[in-house]
Amino acid sequence: MKKWISIVSALLVLSLASNASAAAATEKTTTTTNLTSYGADYLTKTDGSFWVWGGNRSVPTQIHDLNEVQAYFGSQYVMKKDLSVWQWRTSAYSEAVKVTPVQELDNLVDMFLAGNRTIALKGDGTILSTTLSSDGLTTSNFTPISGVDNVAAVDGYYESDLHKSWTRYVFLKKDGTVSTTRDDFENFETIQNLTDIIQIKNNLALKKDGSIWSWPIQDYYKNQGAPIDLSATPFKGISNIKRLKGNQNSLLAIDGASQLWFWGATITGSSDGITYHEQPPILLKGIKNVVDAYIVERSIVTLTGEGNVYQTSIENEKMPSDSKFTLLEKEVSSLKKGGRHIIMQKKDGSLWGWGVNKDAQLGYGDYEFSHDGPVPVQKPISISLNGESIPLSNGVITRNGQNFVPLRSLFEKLGATITYKENITAAKTIDKQIMITRSATDKPTLAISINGVTGATMVNNKSVNLPTLPFIVNGSMYLPLRFISEQLGANVEWLPQEERIAITMQ
Repeated sequence: MKKWISIVSALLVLSLASNASAAAATEKTTTTTNLTSYGADYLTKTDGSFWVWGGNRSVPTQIHDLNEVQAYFGSQYVMKKDLSVWQWRTSAYSEAVKVTPVQELDNLVDMFLAGNRTIALKGDGTILSTTLSSDGLTTSNFTPISGVDNVAAVDGYYESDLHKSWTRYVFLKKDGTVSTTRDDFENFETIQNLTDIIQIKNNLALKKDGSIWSWPIQDYYKNQGAPIDLSATPFKGISNIKRLKGNQNSLLAIDGASQLWFWGATITGSSDGITYHEQPPILLKGIKNVVDAYIVERSIVTLTGEGNVYQTSIENEKMPSDSKFTLLEKEVSSLKKGGRHIIMQKKDGSLWGWGVNKDAQLGYGDYEFSHDGPVPVQKPISISLNGESIPLSNGVITRNGQNFVPLRSLFEKLGATITYKENITAAKTIDKQIMITRSATDKPTLAISINGVTGATMVNNKSVNLPTLPFIVNGSMYLPLRFISEQLGANVEWLPQEERIAITMQ
């Protein structure tokens, strides 16, 4: 693809390469230290701005109509500092974001997502529910659920019989008891023998004394559809537990000595040939001083008190107690888990990702299925034009010290006209060409062309040697912000304390 912008004079063309090199040296970003919170696919900054990545957003991208954000509950619900709750949705037909208040969710403390249903927990212990519509974009109003009150936490898991499957919701109450219902919310039952419960996970309950209790899961393939008895019994072989972690198939527990336990399923095979191998609790002797742990795909990822992150595989027929843990990263302060990946924050404030990345879950700026080791989440860089913040369809990508932005996100606001065309070459390949011209008639003509296949750049038909060539991510062309902006007559300033690029244009 080629891209063209006209320029003032031939002498200016000759100086472009050296100017671009000097600009790159000034655009090196510093460590991110102004984050107030982060998760597996979002972050908030001290200025109250809210940033997300994943899907069509390959790097942290600001949701501009949300400010003063204090917390994110997933499913695109945020709480502002005034404790109001808002939902944001991206249109399926454009990149426009719609933000709406959700007044019935005042005093929100948590959300639990299962299938197309969202359960909201309020500070007074009441719960509300809503379902996602078939278009995947809209929800009905949240409606109160009667039959249970004084709720402190919500969890759930899947059950089935011969004819269908459903979600069983589990509610930890503030008095330490546990109630449950299926997803029709018609009948609530108390799980017997449970008192002084401090955490629930699937069909497990953790007591204050460190013991774990469990009750049966309705599973057609295991019990042939026979009714289950919702009475809890002590879980044998493990004690003095402080935290339960894991997923529906594989479980972890951290005990009072900061040791890590594993039980449930290891995994072998792939695609339709996956096999789950059940085993009782074992103490994993290859890791010590554990402060956090997750099941991520077919791995156990742990954070130790020394700030080291380790990984070991559960892709075995049997999990050995002496499983070898390999070091992933040092100087880490915390971990957050996504569906198939983790985001870790290092002690210098920077964010790093590891795991599956096929939907840009790591915020790294690419769509490689995964990376061998941790990769840095791109920094949340904002852009202002004459003091006004500029929304981007995808955030700024920094490569080799240069900042790049999507083709149409900014330059038309600077007075450029952008055209695109594809040509079939003699070799039967597609030559993608972007052309940018200056639209102002009172200024010298300017034409820049960029080849979308090779990234080769020309200004007024003369080749320009850029330190880092333009590139394509997820079908969008990314152009060097400073280089293009300055050719259009703008002044570009990097403000590291704000992580903001300030552009001024007369």
